[in-house]
Amino acid sequence: MHVTYFANDLADAAVGRRAHMLQVGGANVTLIGFRRTEQPVLRVSGADAIDLGRTFDARFLDRGGKILRRSLEAGRWKDLVARSNFLLARNLEMGLLADFARVSAGSNVRLVYECLDIHGLLLGRGIPSALLRWWERRLLRRSAALIVSSPGFLKNYFEPLAVPLPPVVVSENKRMSETADLPRPAFGSRRRGAPWRVGWFGNIRCVRSFAILKGLALRHPDVIDVELRGRPTAKLQALIAENLPLANMRFSGPYAPSELASAYEACDLAWAIDLWQADQNAAWLLPNRIYEGGFYNCPPIALAGTETARWLADRASGVILQNPEEDLEAFITTLTPADYVELRHATAAIPMTDLVHTVEECHRFVNLLAGRQGGAKAEDRLCLPGRPA
Repeated sequence: MHVTYFANDLADAAVGRRAHMLQVGGANVTLIGFRRTEQPVLRVSGADAIDLGRTFDARFLDRGGKILRRSLEAGRWKDLVARSNFLLARNLEMGLLADFARVSAGSNVRLVYECLDIHGLLLGRGIPSALLRWWERRLLRRSAALIVSSPGFLKNYFEPLAVPLPPVVVSENKRMSETADLPRPAFGSRRRGAPWRVGWFGNIRCVRSFAILKGLALRHPDVIDVELRGRPTAKLQALIAENLPLANMRFSGPYAPSELASAYEACDLAWAIDLWQADQNAAWLLPNRIYEGGFYNCPPIALAGTETARWLADRASGVILQNPEEDLEAFITTLTPADYVELRHATAAIPMTDLVHTVEECHRFVNLLAGRQGGAKAEDRLCLPGRPA
């Protein structure tokens, strides 16, 4: 089986995880996409990649122009499309490119739309937002399946679009198993105590979170230590350059997947709050941090009323704050070693199947996208094992 994966950022670790999941599920993968890095990307998780050039965060007109130009060249991928069992398109703009490639090839190959974030432009009231939603409705009608990473996207965004949806696969941002049995780290017995280290890893984009953590670090240098690692947005990069390092708050740069264990095991708590688009995308998503933190027995901190908080509450784990500006300070300044051990025990009790994609799950995922499990109707909601739609 062959899959052509149209990706908006070949350098994104999440794209690498999806490519790996497809490969574990039995597919050969070729990627086509843009990148946000200076250097070209020609391989992703061991798969060949066709690099279409660099795009930039928040420069939407530039990205739109490049998508349109590349769409006019889509015929060059005719042979690749012809040998694909399905095309997978990550995000709306890549859906357009994948659809152009299919049309240019004169092919009716299955197209799968993968949506893991709902951008603010799709939620606006103006003409550009209305045009984007029209474009997305058209893409949904032409897609054989829709992938979302959280049930919150389905119930809060896609169902209210008032368009018939294709079969939906809910595939959470869980960790990938390299083997049939990925060993989970031991709980550990070393004593923890203040200063409590909070790790904020991954895509760092929330200005309010930065202000909350920095303010607390300045007020309580003996109580909290903050470690930032990953890929900041341009705005966060400027704030980091202007404000850090502090004695107890630092940005340690990007990290490789092989460094996840050392990063999380050095922390006491994982920051899983995102206040950017607080009542929209941020409230609906399920971030990588709850799966990574959970796997490494590092309790996540979440915001009440979000899909993340519901996920944690269903598993009686994590720290849920009503108002992070006020509640974080009250929580961390009164946290005792005994309380923390209880939090760690609750995190360690989260089932592995809730944190890691198994090999069997990867095979089922690929088969669903390829249409190999017949009988699914357009109104059905197809989910991976254990996940309600």
